[in-house]
Parts: sequence; C-alpha cells; structure tokens
Amino acid sequence: MAVVIGTRNGFELVDGAGVEDVALGAGLRPGPRVLRRFEVHDKGNRRPATRPRPLAVHRTAPEPVACEVRPQRHPAVQFVAYAAVAAVFAALLSLLYLYVSGATTVPERTNVVHVQVGETLWDVAERSAPASDPDAVVERILELNSLPSSDVVPGQSLVVPHGTP
Repeated sequence: MAVVIGTRNGFELVDGAGVEDVALGAGLRPGPRVLRRFEVHDKGNRRPATRPRPLAVHRTAPEPVACEVRPQRHPAVQFVAYAAVAAVFAALLSLLYLYVSGATTVPERTNVVHVQVGETLWDVAERSAPASDPDAVVERILELNSLPSSDVVPGQSLVVPHGTP
C-alpha cells in the first residue's frame, strides 16, 4: 500500500512496510495529513490501480505521398490572363465612376437651340449638356424632337436637354 501525504512543502508518496502505521490526519512530520491511500501493484509504477495506464504512442513522421505536380502555364499565357482580369476590373471601376458622378444621366430641363453651320447632333448634345453622356443626350434629343435620324441642317431649331443632371 502507498500513501500520499500532503506537507507544507508539497506532497510525499510513502510506501513500504510501515505505511499502515500512518493514520489519517497524522503525518510523519508535524503538520502533514494523509490525502489518499491506494494499493500499489507495481512498485515501479506509482499510478493507482483504478487509473488506466496511458498507451505509449510513438510518433512517426508521415510517409511522403506522391503528389501530382500541376504543370506551370507559360508566362505569356499568365500575362494575358492577368491583363484581361485587370482590363475587366478597370472597366468596372470606370462604369462605377460614371454612375456615381451622374454622367450617364440626362438633364430633365430643356432648352431650344439652333444648329450652327458644320455642327452634328453629337456636337449639339455636347454643347447643351456638357456633363452628361453625349450618346444618351443624342437619344434624348431624337426622342424630344421626334426625329427619324440624326441628320440636322444649319439653322434648325431643336429642343435639347440643358445643363447638368
């Protein structure tokens, strides 16, 4: 039998023939007390018989597994792919900028203007609404004036969107 004795300095494990003589509450030195008694079957093993012995597990390095190596793409192909992704990203950013800045909207206010010599409908659209998208303004001018095409003549009066959106 073995006895675990708690002392002021820590714990002591006492085993041997005289252990039965140690009573609970009375220690070998002044102040210790017996915390637990248990049977020791194996003197080299100081573990209680009720607690299972831990299994010894030997850690070994995992065996290397043959992996299939993916072939590298040609650098030119990688460059083209990255350039395409960058171009799409730049196009999306520019569309976002146009949307936020309001350049895609056409002003609601209208004004009457006369076509000057040498002007096209595109030029009239840029002159009347400089902060807007000229394509959208041309479409709005065609709609406002019920024009079948974008052909205009000098001196022709047109109802156009005016100002900023």
